[in-house]
Amino acid sequence: MGAPTSASARIRRTFEDPLVQRAATEGNRVVLGPGEPAFTEWTAAGLQLPDLDAMQEYRVGRIQQELVACDLVGALLFDPMNLMYATNAPNMQLWFTHNEARWLWVPAEGPLILFDYPACDFLSAHNPLIAEVRPTNCFTYFLADQRGDEKAALFAGEIAELAREAGGGRIAADPMPVHAVQALQSEGLELVDAMAVMERARAIKGPDELLAMRCSLEAARVACRRMFEALRPGISEQELWAVLWAEMFARGGDWMECRLLSAGPRTNPWFQECSSYVIQEGDLVAFDTDLVGSYGMMVDISRTWICGGGPLDDDQRQVYELARRQIEDNIHLLRPGVTFRELCHDSQKPSVDDYRHYSVLFHGAGQCDEWPSITFPESWDEFGYDGVLEAGMVLTVESYVGAYAGGQGVKLENQVLVTEDGPENLSPWSLEPDDFDDC
Repeated sequence: MGAPTSASARIRRTFEDPLVQRAATEGNRVVLGPGEPAFTEWTAAGLQLPDLDAMQEYRVGRIQQELVACDLVGALLFDPMNLMYATNAPNMQLWFTHNEARWLWVPAEGPLILFDYPACDFLSAHNPLIAEVRPTNCFTYFLADQRGDEKAALFAGEIAELAREAGGGRIAADPMPVHAVQALQSEGLELVDAMAVMERARAIKGPDELLAMRCSLEAARVACRRMFEALRPGISEQELWAVLWAEMFARGGDWMECRLLSAGPRTNPWFQECSSYVIQEGDLVAFDTDLVGSYGMMVDISRTWICGGGPLDDDQRQVYELARRQIEDNIHLLRPGVTFRELCHDSQKPSVDDYRHYSVLFHGAGQCDEWPSITFPESWDEFGYDGVLEAGMVLTVESYVGAYAGGQGVKLENQVLVTEDGPENLSPWSLEPDDFDDC
């Protein structure tokens, strides 16, 4: 099979309903964009807005190139992140993580076919790469009950027909309920893991994806600044975290993957999500944004501040300096040609006998936490896998330090673009615990 043809040459529109056509230019939230105050803030920061059509051309091309390389006739996508990557047409993203009622067929060559929730065809009308929107034969228990097998058979028949039209029966597929898998297999389809295709496709960011990510990062920087200004003794963790949520949503963000903000004694060990704990003067306050922000692009940064702005005590200063040193030393490793094994074994970190650490040293970032995930040396034999960094990849550099002997912990993280000239820190905001300068 040859290389994918130009997406613009494959357009076959079926959106004939005038209401759908109008939605493509007037009412769709993707077309309207993040709006104010984001646009004014991004202009002031000297940022360029992404070309969303060009971004979609690039993304679909990346998927189809991976399909050809893997000798697959198409991909069947359910994961909302994969759907967003391929279509830029969000629809109840979190709801579809637990209700498989929306899916997409991406052939190795040819236009996309979206199977969407009832009365939602207009949500993708802005995307000319989607040739057709079909209703779904929903087979999940919530929507089908005892008719699940019947609906799964109808679903599988449609996908099998599309696969045969594409020239074969070997397809990539996202996770789905068992009876849907069995129905596809009964049609003679061979299924392979779609994430192996999609993670590789998503790893190298195109020019407009990077423009979108820079906008999302700037929106998050402003939101973090608002949270820094709101930090005071007597505010609860939840109240402080709500500031970030509100400011993120105001700039067109989608959601946060976690609720990772903790203060004082709750900072060690890490991964305690925000609670009703009332923050005291002198408490360290650590957070990890984990947010899917403007244009659906992830911002994954961590900072640790001190409530009240006073000096750190000796124990706080010790763990803070260790965490900061780890971030600053390891960012320089992110260069094209460096292997994942080298990242693992050449990284700096505090003594694992004395200090708790984060789950990974680095991980990819795009629409969410993505491939690769770089483990610690002591875990390499059990969990490590090799690969090579390429220009256009975005990774986060992680650090958490909390003493096993007790005391408070520090979480720091930066988001970094791998370029031909080396690493570019996309989040060069102050790491100081009593400061959040605009950098």
